[in-house]
Amino acid sequence: MPELTDHPDLPDLFGDGFSLTAGPFGVTLTLLRSEPTGEAGAHQDPSSMVGRVRFSREMARVLADQLSQILVVSGQSPTSSTVKH
Repeated sequence: MPELTDHPDLPDLFGDGFSLTAGPFGVTLTLLRSEPTGEAGAHQDPSSMVGRVRFSREMARVLADQLSQILVVSGQSPTSSTVKH
């Protein structure tokens, strides 16, 4: 299997946040990176968009299944979340 370094034109992205949007014809995953503010206390970090990936709803379903399997293998529940909604 080729390594990422074998493809110098392929971007290597890092994000510490994301936005997931689903429509009737596909899904868009937007990666975000927050910028440090240097302020103490609660605040909303400004973030910048790092990249956007678009794929079909079928591909989204396969991706979700794979992520769930990874969580199960790692001993974590795929339905638990630490994010408060």
